Amino acid sequence: MCLVAIRAAADVAGTYKGSWCGAANGDFRLKLEHTPGGEWKADVVFTMGTDEVKTKIKSVKVDGSKVDIVYDFDLQGNALVSTVTGEVTGKKMASTYKTKTVADGSPVDEGTWKVTAQE
Repeated sequence: MCLVAIRAAADVAGTYKGSWCGAANGDFRLKLEHTPGGEWKADVVFTMGTDEVKTKIKSVKVDGSKVDIVYDFDLQGNALVSTVTGEVTGKKMASTYKTKTVADGSPVDEGTWKVTAQE
């Protein structure tokens, strides 16, 4: 049983590249890592126009092929938080995101994203 869980985790871990689409669109990069201690780590970077936006990961949850990540970022002086949910199918992962303000939780944007695992 334990071997199956480790194999599933390894299948989700990796570096993914693709795109996001909402009120605007751009590139989306995601790196998922399963640490030896059993914790999940993620790194998310996306583009807005020609600007690369780095994020600060707040939480990562992986349950089988399903992934949920919450991250903060600053865009033009606005503190925002996004929640992305995804599901891995083969070498691809796709789903939705929702972004709101950190200050009062007002909705800012929502849309879709899709990425492919990099070899």
